[in-house]
Amino acid sequence: MLSMPTSFADFYVKCLKMLPYIAVLNGMIFSIVGLYFIYSSSAFSARSVVEEVHVVSMESRRSDNGIVYRPLFKALQNDGTSITYSGSAWVSPKPHNDGDIVDGRVDWEAGEIRSVSMMKFYTSMGKVFSVLGGICFFIGALYLWRKRTRSQVT
Repeated sequence: MLSMPTSFADFYVKCLKMLPYIAVLNGMIFSIVGLYFIYSSSAFSARSVVEEVHVVSMESRRSDNGIVYRPLFKALQNDGTSITYSGSAWVSPKPHNDGDIVDGRVDWEAGEIRSVSMMKFYTSMGKVFSVLGGICFFIGALYLWRKRTRSQVT
């Protein structure tokens, strides 16, 4: 049976003792999410080609933190056929305006289009997540390692 804390001070101490474990776990999760963002952008870059992309419209919706936007892209192939693509990523601030022609990448087989500026945004966001995750993991793991080595010495 779990021992129940008898006072607020006991509860507070138990929470503080859990912080290094939480830091290690959150660090791993943040690093994995960041690496996924980086991998997703680089894998898409590897299988796509550079094209001029037309921004047909900017969809908007209200979120908890204000208004977020999602572009609707259109790209033309050499034979005259076109594809239209609206991704699943909602961003703020507004990355493009209606009717803009932007540098983008197109995966003709999958029918997926991304603008270069949005890809750079997600890559940099992935780097930030990975670095923060690495810092949390390192600090938590260092604290746990020092705690373990000190307890073995005494």
